[in-house]
Amino acid sequence: MSGEPRYGIDNKGQAFFSFGDSIPEQRWANGPHLFYGALVEKPTNDLLARKGEIYCREYRLLRAWLTPAEQMHITFIGLGDGKSEDAVDTACRIGGLMQAKPFDVCFDRLSAFGGGALVLRSSDHSPALQHFWRKLSAIVHDSPLQDFVTNRLEPHVTLLRDRGRVPGIQERLVEPVRWTVRSFALIHSHGGKYEFPGIWQLNCQDDAHAVM
Repeated sequence: MSGEPRYGIDNKGQAFFSFGDSIPEQRWANGPHLFYGALVEKPTNDLLARKGEIYCREYRLLRAWLTPAEQMHITFIGLGDGKSEDAVDTACRIGGLMQAKPFDVCFDRLSAFGGGALVLRSSDHSPALQHFWRKLSAIVHDSPLQDFVTNRLEPHVTLLRDRGRVPGIQERLVEPVRWTVRSFALIHSHGGKYEFPGIWQLNCQDDAHAVM
């Protein structure tokens, strides 16, 4: 194993670090993964991407897949893989029911989540973030989407994935990252690419509509 990490982009557009070992083929879900989330705006997304690189070096994660800056997001609710167009349309209609105003968040705890994900979450649970998450969860729970929900983990930002070594990383406090959430989206993730069937601005107006 060489002492210097190698950074690159694989043939599916996914960023990775390597310390000399070969990079395995990324395993993609059976069909696009569908979830509600909030993309992180610039320059905060670039800051989070740099933090992912720093933690990758610090823990010497040999096969880490880094989240690209343009895909940095807060995960709210997972809706599973390979959903039909009707399910996506339903998720768009349900997302459009959510009314809220912009809110501030603070992520300051580094944690290992399932699937080898190294994530940031909030140690004080960012009350406004929790309120938004619970409200969206309630709307989904009272809709035809309730049977699709696969992820009930608290809101978090995934910095990277390494199934081999991330599960052994102990949770700790880190330097806080703060920003304002101004929109959320329905996101299709597949093959290292994102599509956005619906995007909703948080303007607290009754006439909010999805940007298709």
